[in-house]
This record gives sequence, structure tokens and C-alpha cells, in this order.
Amino acid sequence: MSGFSASDAALEGFQVIRNHWRVVLGWAGFNLLVMVAVVVLFIAVGVTIVSVAGGDPGLIGETVGGPIVAVATVVVQLMIGMALFRAIFQPEDRGFFYLRLGGDELRAVGASLVLVLGAGVLALAAVVLARAVRPVASVGPVVVGLSALSLGVWLALRLGFVLPLCVAEHRVDFARSWRLTRRNGWALLGMTVLAGCLGLLVSVLVWGAFFLLTLAVVGFRELGDLAGPEGFSNHPGLFLLQAIAPFVFGPFAIAIAWTPWAAAYKALTAEPEAV
Repeated sequence: MSGFSASDAALEGFQVIRNHWRVVLGWAGFNLLVMVAVVVLFIAVGVTIVSVAGGDPGLIGETVGGPIVAVATVVVQLMIGMALFRAIFQPEDRGFFYLRLGGDELRAVGASLVLVLGAGVLALAAVVLARAVRPVASVGPVVVGLSALSLGVWLALRLGFVLPLCVAEHRVDFARSWRLTRRNGWALLGMTVLAGCLGLLVSVLVWGAFFLLTLAVVGFRELGDLAGPEGFSNHPGLFLLQAIAPFVFGPFAIAIAWTPWAAAYKALTAEPEAV
């Protein structure tokens, strides 16, 4: 098995952005267009429902619009993530910015549902146990919470290759991820923490630059004018920029956070070099 460098893997996301920046920009455009289409479609359907059946538009937006937008966001993020893995594992299968909606994406959705369900079960068990030990020891809930968090992080590391496997090996295989991460937990934890810190630093720089731009245009006293319904009428350009920025920056964040796991998979599954 070839050597695995946590620091090198953590930096691979920036290499992907540098070498495939046009593709990442394509993902950003796709992300933005899909979200705009979903919002426009929901508004059209919501207006139709209100005009025909009546009802509170705000309530319809909260009960119907929120879940629809949330599901669409998750699906699009998974599509971009699978496209990222496809660009790394199968660079010849380019297509439309490596984007698909096929078997790999369906496997990723299914695996993600299992992982989310597992996290929910762990969180529920931690809450129940914390309430049970509270009368016995005042620090009991804190100990339970920290233990559940540690267990969750450990399980997340051991199952970290589940999504890359959806593309690399075209299957959902939790056992395969478990085997690959054996004896590499600390290295993978360091890789994840380093990549997370770098992603956070980039995020701070991007949003800091956006804040300074906003401050230069509207001034400190008028920052509040960008919030709420009146924000568009007061400063339409900045309002729209503020609205689309997360969708544009999202694929870059995915590249920084997800690429290290693809790089780790390649390193841990590489054939040993002949001596």
C-alpha cells in the first residue's frame, strides 16, 4: 500500500480548483441556475395554490417551500460532489462538467440518507441517556454529550469513503470504507481538520472581502438596509450579490472539503511500487 500524506491530501482541493477552475465555475453556474429555477417554480406554484384554494402564503412557504428548497439543495450538492469525484477518478468521462443524475448520484443519495439516519439515532440516544443520568450526576449530560460527539466523529471518519466509493467503485459499501480507514484514523482526522481550517480561512477571506465591498458602497450606518424585503429596493445590486454568493462559493467549498477524501482513497488503494 502506498504512503498516505494527510497534509498533501488536505491541500488537494486547491489543486483541483487551480487545474479545473473552469469546471468549478461551471458547477457554480449550475448550482445557481438550479436554485433560481426551484425558487421560481415554487413561487409560481405557490401563487397558483393561493389564488385557487386560498390560504396563508407565509404558511405555504414555510411548510412546502422550505422542504422543497432544502431537498433540491442537498441533491444539487451531491451532484456536484459526485461530479468532483468523477473528475478525479474518471477524468475522461467529462460530459457536461462531469455532472450526471444517474446511478452514482442515486447511490450517494441513499448512502447519505443512511448516514443522516444513523446520526439522528445517535443524537436521540445521547439526549435520552443525558436526561437519564442528569439526576444522578450534574456533569453526566456533559460527559454523555462529549462521548456522543467523539463517537460521531470516529464513525464519520471510519465511513468517510462511502461517498467516494459511489463513483470510484460504483457501489455503496460501508464495510469497504471501514476496512480502508483501519489504522488511518488519526491521519484522516488530521487531514479533515486541516482541510476544514483551510476552508474556513478561505470563507473568512471571501466574506470579509464582501463585507468590505458592502461597507464601501453603502456605509456602516446603512448596512441594515440590505436585510429584509426593503433590501432589494434600497440596494438591488448588493442585495442580489448577497443572495447568489453562497451558491457561487458553494462548489469551491465542496472542492476544498471533499477532494481530500478522494485523494486519500487513491493513496490508500494504490498498488505498491515495485522495488
